[in-house]
Amino acid sequence: MRFAGLPVVPFSGLFRHSHHPGETFHGKFRAPSRHRYRAGPGRLNFFIALADILRGRRRLFYGWYMVAGLATVSLVSVNMAGISLGFFVRPMQDELEISDAYFGWAQSARLIGFGVSSYFIGRILDRYGARWPLVVAGILAGVLVVLLATIQAGWQFVVLFVFIGAIGMQGGGGNLYASVPIARWFRRNRGKAMSTVFLGIPAGIFLIPIVTYLITNTGWRATFVATGIFGGIVVVLVAAFVIRRSPEDMGLGPDGDPLDGPADDRADAPRPAAEYSWTRQQALRSSAFWRLVLVYGFLFLAMSTVSLFRTPYFEDQGVSRQMIGFAFSAEAVASVLAAIPAGWALDRYQIRYVASIPLLVMVLAVFATMAASNAWQVFLATCLFGVGAASSSVANNVIWPDYFGSLHIGAIRGRAMLGVYLFSAAGSPFAGFIKDTTGSYFPAWWAAIAGLLVAVVILLTNPRPAAPEADSGTEVEPVDAAASG
Repeated sequence: MRFAGLPVVPFSGLFRHSHHPGETFHGKFRAPSRHRYRAGPGRLNFFIALADILRGRRRLFYGWYMVAGLATVSLVSVNMAGISLGFFVRPMQDELEISDAYFGWAQSARLIGFGVSSYFIGRILDRYGARWPLVVAGILAGVLVVLLATIQAGWQFVVLFVFIGAIGMQGGGGNLYASVPIARWFRRNRGKAMSTVFLGIPAGIFLIPIVTYLITNTGWRATFVATGIFGGIVVVLVAAFVIRRSPEDMGLGPDGDPLDGPADDRADAPRPAAEYSWTRQQALRSSAFWRLVLVYGFLFLAMSTVSLFRTPYFEDQGVSRQMIGFAFSAEAVASVLAAIPAGWALDRYQIRYVASIPLLVMVLAVFATMAASNAWQVFLATCLFGVGAASSSVANNVIWPDYFGSLHIGAIRGRAMLGVYLFSAAGSPFAGFIKDTTGSYFPAWWAAIAGLLVAVVILLTNPRPAAPEADSGTEVEPVDAAASG
């Protein structure tokens, strides 16, 4: 099938139907229908849908505007004392005379603060949605990052990071403000939506050369002020004007489907499996929940052990700060190239098998980091890290609603993150302590590799749990046999 000389490519789930009653299409009369347009066996055709949008006859499902807004939030928040923090280490040490251990403790303080607050944040997001909580979080995060410019001692740095973590604006796999609403707005296309939101993080990595330029030319204090003000303003504007609570509030179901049924009612049309939404209490009684906590605890333990100190490690190998900044830009490209295929695969294949692959890639990334001694090896290490971090972050955000449903996912993820982040909080101070006492990061990084391999084994032996009996008075979405296997 071809359209305007171009091959047809199936692309389902992006658009909502708004054809006029009784119109003709490709010479064939189509009766009025409340359902979405169907090109081919139960799927939309991307080029035909795009042509209709350009003619004003079709409108984009609002969930994709949510995706774009949350990706923008990720873009700016990762540079608010986030992924670029490693570039502040040496300048701050030169002025404040503080050891690597303080930076490790600061990262752990952020994780502990977020782990403790995530339970409450998740319940707030389940009840009220992400819009106004994200406005408040943007204001507080901007103020706290600006306050980092005023510190005079290492302990002040650690204390501020407790509060930065408690706000909950973690990038990647830890951002409840992004993962909870996307789980609500999407079911059939959840993997694609999560991977698109994640693109904001590698896009933010592209800003790292700007951050390094500001540090070099204006100082680390002025850079904290600039990133805090800019990031806070962007987050508040996006939250206030783009984010909405749920598709049901706009008269839609997940993926833009009608509230009273699936978008396509033909017998041969593919349907997503029905989704059972576990309560928090039910999830806590499931062994699958605790196994996932262990898997992602080991993953974030390994990442926190490596991510903060790889920048000063590369500098110690004689690689310039500017070259490392370009290597992180290459990491961003690798993350983009990995995130979209990861989302596609998670929507189509057995999720635990797909989710185990990035853990193995992260093992290779740690090996490559340890072996890096020149520029091209640094580029290889950062690219592998980007692939592993991107795909594992997408998998983390998809696997929880896939296993436990979306209705109470904020409370479930909040409780899980308390365990994950408290477990992984030891990574950075452990690596800093090892470096200060032995002069090398390698013992800590070998431990990170061992933890990742254990996580792979646990994940591969942890299938999706069968739906339990509903608690009395619990609101659930039913599950069919296909969904419980």
